[in-house]
Amino acid sequence: MTDTPWTLDPVINASMETLKLPPEADLEKLMAERAPMEARAPKVGERAPAFTAERLSAEGTVTGEQVSLVDFRGRDFALMFGSITCPIFRGQIQRFNDIYAELNEQYAFLLIYISEAHPEDGWQLEINHTQNVVYNQPVNTAERVAIAQDGVCQHAIKLPIAVDDMDNTINQLYSGSPERLYLIDAEGVVRHRSVPGPFKLDVIENWYSALKG
Repeated sequence: MTDTPWTLDPVINASMETLKLPPEADLEKLMAERAPMEARAPKVGERAPAFTAERLSAEGTVTGEQVSLVDFRGRDFALMFGSITCPIFRGQIQRFNDIYAELNEQYAFLLIYISEAHPEDGWQLEINHTQNVVYNQPVNTAERVAIAQDGVCQHAIKLPIAVDDMDNTINQLYSGSPERLYLIDAEGVVRHRSVPGPFKLDVIENWYSALKG
């Protein structure tokens, strides 16, 4: 990675410089769990896997509508993953909003809200307590939707948003956690795939450059 900042939030950036990793055995287990998911995720030039998710309203409430990959056939599609207990994702929301505001007429956008990266009952981070972003890992869809709604309302997520199911199906298909960025063309083929998060702003700018063509 380059020396570019992690996020637009200097407090989060400072916290990342002193981040304490979990015990080595726990970290190795986490990486081992991620490895097969990463291996299955679609690469550039491959067809994006089909998915269906629960769509939320602009206010973060349940709409009762489903959104699927096929809905974007015929239009280039920016697909994103994240959750607000990932401080890096939180600190990048404004940049994502800016890109969406600039390019939403050219591309379809969708943020898939996935399992919490740093819940209180998991690998919690001090910065989440500092910024009062403290949640247990949801155990049902209603709890996941409620946290996603907090993301929309309290952290000003402006992007269209849908929630992954409790089996984390879409995250498993795309290796989306804790955050990731894709560009899928009108034929359903992956044209850009970011490195897996967490990542610095230059990775977002690389994705933005791909969107700009």
